[in-house]
Amino acid sequence: MMASRPRLLLSVLWHLACSTLHVAGRGRGNDSLLFHHLFREYDSALRPVREHQDVLTVDFGVTLTHIVDMDEKHQTLSMNLWITMGWNDTHMRWDPGEYGGVKHLTVPATYVWKPDIILYENVDPQFNGWSRDETYVKIHQNGYVLWEIPAVTRSSCKFDVSSFPFDHQRCFLKFGPWIHSGYEVTMRSMAPEGSLEGFIDHAEWRVHNFIAEEHLIFYGEDFDISTPYADVTFTLRLGRKSTFYVFNLLLPCLLLTFIMAATFFMPIDSGEKLSFGVSILLAMVVFQLVLKEALPESETLPWIGRYVIITMILMAISLAMSVFIMNICDCTVSSTPVPSWAKKYILNYAARCLLMGDMSRLDAGVPRETELLLASPFQNGHSGGRKDPTILACGLNSDPGRDGTEGIVSLLISRLQGIEKQLETLKTYATQQERNWEIEKEWRTLAKVLDRIFMFLYVSVAITCLVAFAGTSQPHGGNK
Repeated sequence: MMASRPRLLLSVLWHLACSTLHVAGRGRGNDSLLFHHLFREYDSALRPVREHQDVLTVDFGVTLTHIVDMDEKHQTLSMNLWITMGWNDTHMRWDPGEYGGVKHLTVPATYVWKPDIILYENVDPQFNGWSRDETYVKIHQNGYVLWEIPAVTRSSCKFDVSSFPFDHQRCFLKFGPWIHSGYEVTMRSMAPEGSLEGFIDHAEWRVHNFIAEEHLIFYGEDFDISTPYADVTFTLRLGRKSTFYVFNLLLPCLLLTFIMAATFFMPIDSGEKLSFGVSILLAMVVFQLVLKEALPESETLPWIGRYVIITMILMAISLAMSVFIMNICDCTVSSTPVPSWAKKYILNYAARCLLMGDMSRLDAGVPRETELLLASPFQNGHSGGRKDPTILACGLNSDPGRDGTEGIVSLLISRLQGIEKQLETLKTYATQQERNWEIEKEWRTLAKVLDRIFMFLYVSVAITCLVAFAGTSQPHGGNK
C-alpha cells in the first residue's frame, strides 16, 4: 500500500507534463492552421471587399521623428517618418475560439493586399514604394490589418524666403492612392494632427504644428472628369531659429553699413578716404556672394538680400559724392567765389540744421594789417596822395645849381620810382592771394557742409531701409 503511493504520484506528474506539452503543441498548430485557413484561397492582388462597388477605407497616420535636411537651394525636405496604415480586410476574419484563442496574426506584408498609397510631393529618385520584403502586417480577428512602415522621405517644399532669417515655412505632405479612385479607396486620418512623439529637435528649425486634413478632389482628367481621388494632407509648419544667421549674416552686414558712414568723418582732401570706402564696398560684394550661396534661386529676394543691394548702391553713391566733394576742394585753381545762393541755403540754413552753426560768416577782403604792411612808403598816411619827386630831390640837395648833383638826384628818383612799382606789384599779388585764400576757405567750408549733408542722407536712408525691411520680415504664415 505504501509502495503504490509513489507510483501514483509519478503517474500524476507524467500526465501533467504530457498535458502541458500537448497544449503547447496545439497552440503552435493553431497559428499554422489559422494561417493556412486565411491564405488558402486568398488573392493579394484584389481589393479585399465583399462586393465590387464597396468602398474600402484606409486609416492613415504619420509620426515625425526627425528632420534630416531642409535644402533651401533645391527646395526639398528630407524627413524620417513612421507611417501607419490600417484597413478592414473582409477575408481576414476568424473566431478566436476555433483556433485556441488566437486574436491576431503577424505575417509578411507581401501576403496581403496593400493600398497603393504614395507621397505626391516625393522627389526621391530611389523611391520604389512602401512595399518592402522586410515589413510585416498585423491582422486582427475582426479583419483589421495594421501596417507600420519606417521611411525616410524626400519631398518638394516651396520655400518663401522673403522674411529670411525670421521666416516661417509650410510644407505639405499629401498621401493618397495613385490608381484607386475615391469610389474604390477612401482615406481617413487617424488623428487631427500628425504625431510628434519622440521628435528629435533640429538645429535650425522648430516645429510649430503638424495638422492633418482629409480631401476628396476632382482632378479633372480628360478621360474621366467625374472621378474623385482621396488623400490625407499633413501640413508641417516650421519656424527658423534665427540666432545663427543674426550673428553670422545680419550683424556683419549692419557693421559694414555703418562703418561706411565713418568715411564722411575723414579729412576731405585725404586720399585714404576713397580707398577706405572702396575696401568696404568690396567687402559688401563678397558678403552678398556668400548670402547668394545660402538662398534658393528665385525671383523673391529676402529682405536682407534687398538691404545688402540697397546698401551697396548707397556705398557707391557715397563714393561718388566723396569724389564730388574732393573736386569742390580743388576749386582753389579758380577765382570764382561761392555763389550767393549756396552761401544762403547751404552754408547758412543747412549748416544750422546740422548743428554746425552759420558757416556763411567769413571775413571778406584783405585785412587792415596786410594793407598797412603792403602800403607804399611814398603814400601819405594823412592825405593818401603821393609826394612830388622834386620835393624829395630838394630834400636831398638844396643847391640845384651845383654841378654833378642833378645826375645823382635823377638816378635816385628813377630808382625809387622802380621800387615803388615793384611794391605796387607785390601789393596786388598779395591782395589777390589773400582773396584766393578767402575763396578757397569758402569752398572748403561748402565741401565740409556738403559732406555732412551726404553723411546724414546716407545714415537716414540706411536706417529707413533697415526698419522698413525688418517690418516686412514679420512672419506671415509661410507659403499658401
